[in-house]
Amino acid sequence: MFKFIRPEFFDIFGIGVFLFIIFISAGSLKTSLPIPKWALIILLVIGILGFLVDTIIVYLTYAKKMGP
Repeated sequence: MFKFIRPEFFDIFGIGVFLFIIFISAGSLKTSLPIPKWALIILLVIGILGFLVDTIIVYLTYAKKMGP
């Protein structure tokens, strides 16, 4: 079939995501302004993509093996 990427590879993306969240949060606290709409859209996209990736990994790892 195809070779899966090691889970540690995704930690690289995690660093970028957490830096983004820290930057947006710190900026919002410093200026006392609410989080901008574009930042909320990016966080929503990150959440949806993360959910899809995790769902696919769980399906291929566990659910598919339990089938007939």
